[in-house]
Amino acid sequence: MTRNYFSFFKPFFTILFVFGFVFGFSQNKEPIITKDSTKTNVPTKIHVVDVIDQLELTTNDIKEINKKIAPDPSISKIDSLFPSYQKQLNIKLRNSEYFISANPNRQKINNLLNKWYISRDYLKDSENTINDVILKNSKVLIDVSFKEKVWQLTYENAIEKDVPREITDRLNKVTNDLHDIKLLIVKRNNDYLLLESKINIQLTSVNNQIQRLQGMKSSQVYDLLYLRHPPIWKTSFKKSNTKNTITEGDTIPGDFKSTVEFFKTFENKIYLFFIIAVCIFLFFRYLKNGFELHDIKNENLDISKDIISKKYVITSLFACFLIAKLYFINAPILFDNILVIGTLITSLPIAYNSLNKKFQNIVYVIILFNILEMLKTYVWFETYQYRFYLLFEAFIVIASLYYFTHPYFQTRKLNLSKFSVFIIKLTPIIYFLAIVSIVSNILGYTNLTDITLKICTQGSVLSIMFYAILLASKAILIAMMHRHYARKPVYSFQKREAIEKKLIKVIHFVVLILWVLFFLNIIDQLNPLTNLIDGALSESYTFGTITLTIASLLSFLSIIIISFLITSFISFIFDDGQGGLKFLNLPKGVPAAISLVIRYIIIAFGIVFALSSLGIDLGKFNLMAGALGLGIGFGLQNVISNFVAGLILVFERPILPGDTVEVNNLMGIVKKIGVRSSKVSTFDGADVIVPNTNLISNDLINWTLSDNIKRVEILIGTSYDSDPNQILELLTECANSYINVIKEPIPVALFSDFGDSSLNFKLRFWVHFEIGLQAKSDVSIAIYNKFKELGIEIPFPQQDVHIKDLPERKKDIDLQ
Repeated sequence: MTRNYFSFFKPFFTILFVFGFVFGFSQNKEPIITKDSTKTNVPTKIHVVDVIDQLELTTNDIKEINKKIAPDPSISKIDSLFPSYQKQLNIKLRNSEYFISANPNRQKINNLLNKWYISRDYLKDSENTINDVILKNSKVLIDVSFKEKVWQLTYENAIEKDVPREITDRLNKVTNDLHDIKLLIVKRNNDYLLLESKINIQLTSVNNQIQRLQGMKSSQVYDLLYLRHPPIWKTSFKKSNTKNTITEGDTIPGDFKSTVEFFKTFENKIYLFFIIAVCIFLFFRYLKNGFELHDIKNENLDISKDIISKKYVITSLFACFLIAKLYFINAPILFDNILVIGTLITSLPIAYNSLNKKFQNIVYVIILFNILEMLKTYVWFETYQYRFYLLFEAFIVIASLYYFTHPYFQTRKLNLSKFSVFIIKLTPIIYFLAIVSIVSNILGYTNLTDITLKICTQGSVLSIMFYAILLASKAILIAMMHRHYARKPVYSFQKREAIEKKLIKVIHFVVLILWVLFFLNIIDQLNPLTNLIDGALSESYTFGTITLTIASLLSFLSIIIISFLITSFISFIFDDGQGGLKFLNLPKGVPAAISLVIRYIIIAFGIVFALSSLGIDLGKFNLMAGALGLGIGFGLQNVISNFVAGLILVFERPILPGDTVEVNNLMGIVKKIGVRSSKVSTFDGADVIVPNTNLISNDLINWTLSDNIKRVEILIGTSYDSDPNQILELLTECANSYINVIKEPIPVALFSDFGDSSLNFKLRFWVHFEIGLQAKSDVSIAIYNKFKELGIEIPFPQQDVHIKDLPERKKDIDLQ
């Protein structure tokens, strides 16, 4: 109960500790020219005595300010490229009008939307860059204006007090310099605002075009059961006149040009991704070295070894392509397709061995499906051509299903992996969708045809890619667990297995959720779903003076959960000397202290960010913090003293987890050092919770702080007939002959004293603490056996009792 009580208050104590630490170091010495935050920001003149020092400081400040307000190269680049980019947008707008008039299918609209998304991202990035510079200059402007007024007052004061001309000239120069800087900042900010306004006008136009295209997708023309074309036997085989007009930007050369422009526009993102790719390769190399350094025979490691060690390059490339697909959002279609093909090709070797031999060749069919889908992007089909192309694609799907699953019922009886069983169970559904696509295509319901074929083809592509993601994620997890535990001399295999199973379940759940989201995106249902959910989450609810939304509550919970998950991960990796900080060769206990500090900081800032996500003004907690401090002073003295004692134990390190300690007649092994109490496991099997103040204030014996060796002393006596010199030699021999006795310091046999009935000796030797009792027992038995063999007597106290006749007893005898 006590533990749960303190766990509730632990985050608040942590916040107070971290904030006190941060605020303590934030009290730096400031120059005289400051803005008083407790009063109105009224500039005041500088005292004549301080003028010279402040002149020097302000002169240096002017140099720094000139550096801060220097023209930003990124804005200069935006300004120079904007006129040509504006012309390109106007051309895209005209082409888009022609494109819309051609009544394109949903996929063509998605392709055009992707191009507009790229333009929107570029304009947003440009606008944000300019806005950031304006905000930075505005902050500098406030500071410069304040300093200008201060020096103006100082200059006027110097004139009144008849300060030497040389000083007044310097004061005038500083004032003029600050005034010139202020005018320069105002001019540049106006120029930046003008450029931002032009960009915003274009951004508004782009957003309108995006909304228009999204609205088209929601129109009745694109409903699934809308009769988009006449039946196939009534289809006209005449060529369209609009083909050449609207396909100029949809060819591979056109997309290649767009890709080159994309690379030029987002050049910094490309460089950053190369750094990410290098880190990915180094990470997989690190995992591979873990198998080479710690080779353990274990069936659970076979798949991980195969993926991480044997397929190290392929797995690294797969991770790079996958991250690139997520990193370059709204990339040009050609570049995006290259990333998809790269991800698919590199995923096939990862998933190949996990598939049943009957289904291993399905990976090549999946590549074919992806190519057939990509051709729709770069080839502008006439209506009749497109419909025959869809029929061909549907027959390919049916033929592939028949080839891999015939005979179906016998195939289901094979010893298959879970993924193969999942594919087999979906076979009737895919047959049904393929037949629906053929029938709907013949009748003219081509919207239904498109969506059913997408589910069949792109669904299979997505499934094989996410199956590879699942295998790779599990392999990475097992490799990390293997490397973490393999370097430990002793660990609990059951604990490791339990952690692995729990994390694998989490991976399965996360991969399934991601697969569902990507699948919804393929069939164009993700945006409607997210809009629906966003509308529900943004609904506000008022509780007194606080207004909350479900989204803010979920954000609060997510930040808290993520913070605690991160702290758990850090504790798992860094807490012991064999963890992630092993390469630093830190003293014992230091990794745990570093881990504790990092975890407290993460928890503190996590709670602050979580409260901020609720829209709560943290300034309102000042009163509560004062009340909490008062409550701590009166009601929680013991809790806080134990908390401080816990910090002392962590940083001073008088005891560490794994040490054998003795305190208050309690002896055991330290299992955990908490912030309020520590857990000591006794040798009788009991776990004792010891308040930290007891460990700090009481006499504490740590048997294993500096080392884990212990001196054992055996007391023994022999009869006065024995030779003391021989006894000393025999005792030393018995100690040296014991295999676990440490040779340095050497065993020592000593003559103690002349006892009442024996000659007393002491035998002292050193052993590892863990076997102290066993060593004492074994050496004692060896001494007994040796003495018995040589006939050396081990005496025991003897006493002769003489009974004298008492006078009364003698008188009784005489009377008889």
